[in-house]
Amino acid sequence: MPWSDQNGNNKNPWGKQGGGNNQTPPDLDEVLKRLQERFGGFFGGGAGNGGGSDSGDFKLNKSALTAISAVLFVIWIASGFYMVAADEEAVVLRFGKHTATTGPGLNWAIPYPVDRVEKLPVTRVQRLEIGFRQFSDGSTRKRNNESLMLTKDENIVDISFIVQYKIKSVENFLFNIDSATKTVRDAAESAIREVIGRTSIDDVLTTKKAEVEVETQGLIQSILNGYEAGISISTIKLQDVQPPERVIKEFKDVASAREDRERAKNEAQAYANDIIPKARGESKKMVLDSEAYAKEVVERAKGESERFELLLTAYKMAPEVTRKRLYMETMEEVMTKTDKIIIDGSVAGSVLPYLPLDRTSGKVEVTK
Repeated sequence: MPWSDQNGNNKNPWGKQGGGNNQTPPDLDEVLKRLQERFGGFFGGGAGNGGGSDSGDFKLNKSALTAISAVLFVIWIASGFYMVAADEEAVVLRFGKHTATTGPGLNWAIPYPVDRVEKLPVTRVQRLEIGFRQFSDGSTRKRNNESLMLTKDENIVDISFIVQYKIKSVENFLFNIDSATKTVRDAAESAIREVIGRTSIDDVLTTKKAEVEVETQGLIQSILNGYEAGISISTIKLQDVQPPERVIKEFKDVASAREDRERAKNEAQAYANDIIPKARGESKKMVLDSEAYAKEVVERAKGESERFELLLTAYKMAPEVTRKRLYMETMEEVMTKTDKIIIDGSVAGSVLPYLPLDRTSGKVEVTK
């Protein structure tokens, strides 16, 4: 087939179009011959000058192919070595099927595409944020669709918390769940909503944070065990527990009022705890004093009556002596209670009477 058309224009792809400077196309056999001369030494063939070599055949030396194949095979075998870190375990998959689990150190598996090695950090504690996201620059961003929850008393609370977990079974972790992060996040969000749903907002905000953490951790672990996810929950830590941002001011006012009420109740209770025992002690003391006084009066009356009977008996036996003794005892009792001044009768008329005005409360007896 000619390279020119009916008008004589040159259609040669190696030449310029037009009528002049026509170039003939290169011979394909000549091109192959030049390639053979250039690479023949490497593959073991001769360059040839039109001798016995066939310019159309491109033959490789058998020993060179064997050497190249051996080198490639050694490289392929060496690519099967892999290193497992101290905090990792490796799962060997042969055509997608689990065949072995290897520990830390240098190991070997049949290279790709026969075996495939998956390394998993089994001792490393991994962290998952629920209700917020923390970025590498230290900033955080809230996720209201995860953090807003309804409490038992139909209040809304904003909770952000952190889940820490480890891989306890690499086989279950690799084959039983599709995405560990999504699985743990969904289980954690479901568990915390269930726990908060049966807890009042006051308990969540004040005294029962630790109980919420423990109960949530147990519930998450139960869900993951049901999935056979091969994950162990280490800790649950509540980061931020507060009312929604739009009502936080009003909620603080309510909380302050409740605190004032509790403080007043505590002060009243403390006052009652102080007064009531004192009143009970006073009343007990009065009862005991009354009982002691009654017993004293009764015993005194009994003693007086017995004394009177004894005096009566003595008086009947010796009236004069008994009468004199009674008189002297009575005077002794009376005189001991007054101040006494004794003046000799011979000088009594010349002595100015002594009147102790500074002792008006007492009685003064002058005896001559």
